[in-house]
Amino acid sequence: MALLLFILLSPARAQIRFGVIPLVDQKEMESRFQPLAAYLSDKMGEEVILTVGKNYREVEEGLAGGKLDMAFLGPVGAVKVAQVNENVFPLVKVVKNGSGFYKSYIVARKDSPITRLNQLKGKKVAFGDTGSTSSYLIPKFLLAEAGVRLDDLGEAMITGSHANVIRAVLNHKADAGGVKESLALKNKDKLKVLAISGPIPEFPICVNGAILSDAKIEKLQSAFLAVPADSPVIRSINKKYDGFTHATFMEYTVIKYILDMDQ
Repeated sequence: MALLLFILLSPARAQIRFGVIPLVDQKEMESRFQPLAAYLSDKMGEEVILTVGKNYREVEEGLAGGKLDMAFLGPVGAVKVAQVNENVFPLVKVVKNGSGFYKSYIVARKDSPITRLNQLKGKKVAFGDTGSTSSYLIPKFLLAEAGVRLDDLGEAMITGSHANVIRAVLNHKADAGGVKESLALKNKDKLKVLAISGPIPEFPICVNGAILSDAKIEKLQSAFLAVPADSPVIRSINKKYDGFTHATFMEYTVIKYILDMDQ
């Protein structure tokens, strides 16, 4: 009876709800991030519950609305959520190949006669998720800078992912597409580059400061920063990830500027 009473009166183990955007399919993203969730659970002394969204918006709205305590977001998502909920801010960002920044590419097939962005008027251009920085927002901005609006395209194809953009271009379903730097370079033997963006701050992990205490946020940040570069905790997410580094909202103002232009 005493044991039962102890169990009933004992507080439930605290949990941290961790959301992840689906860069690839949900099951694969869950597999990639599970080692990090386990690592954080151990470091924090409480269970980190991993949730991979069906799409970018689901994770962004979850963090903004308080259904998630922290989330791995794209740069655009980080800005959008902070605009909705001022208590959300980037805690850390990933480091890839020694850098906290990356680029967006617009590519076409190597045998395509298209060599300039302004030749894409009336053509089919593939994009990833509309919440994506490097496969939607930045390519759209690069096109606009070249005098090509989405309305000028024959079709703006929303494929749902970077990998789908590459498939659409290589399978002749699109004349060009916007993708992240790593995929463009991975397929450089089959693709030509039409445009490259300036540096974009890497994917951040954002926290909701209205839900998590300052002490817990500080402990989380220390745990992220302590992940070794060669650890499977980080390499399982992406083999080219080296760890995490500090992030500030100031770094993402370039994204805010482009979003504001798009209003």
